[in-house]
Amino acid sequence: MSATATINPAEISKKLYLKGEAMSDEEKLLKRLTAYLSDDQHHTLRIYGHGASGKSTFARKLQLALGEERANLLETDSYVITGEYRDLLSSKDFPHQKVTACLPAVHELGSLERDICALQSGLDILTIGTAWSPSLRLSAQKPILIVEGMSAAFLPESLFDLSLCFYTDDQTELERRLARDVAVRERRPEWIEQTHLARREQYRHFYQPYLAAADLVICQSGNSFRIEKDSPLL
Repeated sequence: MSATATINPAEISKKLYLKGEAMSDEEKLLKRLTAYLSDDQHHTLRIYGHGASGKSTFARKLQLALGEERANLLETDSYVITGEYRDLLSSKDFPHQKVTACLPAVHELGSLERDICALQSGLDILTIGTAWSPSLRLSAQKPILIVEGMSAAFLPESLFDLSLCFYTDDQTELERRLARDVAVRERRPEWIEQTHLARREQYRHFYQPYLAAADLVICQSGNSFRIEKDSPLL
């Protein structure tokens, strides 16, 4: 799971709408999504992927491109079970490894689905506060809901109009986690390196199959931005 970067809203709008300048593939996709979601209808989309895949930063950029007055961003990190409760879980496929967020059992999926359905039904919600993210009130008056995080992969496809999945190769994820988790989450570099192999093994076994359910698949290996699967909806 990744922390959201600080992004300048004015800079996003400037990049998307300046004429005569070449746009990156990421900027082109943001522009296509903005056009698709700007039809005065209600939309719910999910953006998921493994930790440090780039999903959080992209979701925030999309919210800013759409306008915060029109789009809610529901980050699902707070629906992941942590600490002593997760320590009670064990995977039969990897019995000697600590379970990661790649397993559905580690997520409070019922609570997440309830909150999404509440917003879709016109009810405001209060998000779960964490040490890294304060509780926020999300208004059901906003027509667009972006659900971002690993948990979103495990929810029914019928909840969403569009699904985007992000991933990277092993080395890119490790480099990003070393840069982010040491600075933002105060993790030890040696711990990150020790647990990385287990994370990738469980990712390939449990989480990677969910790429098939996405309308768009984006690879950011080597900090590139490559759309490997596109959607005719856009």
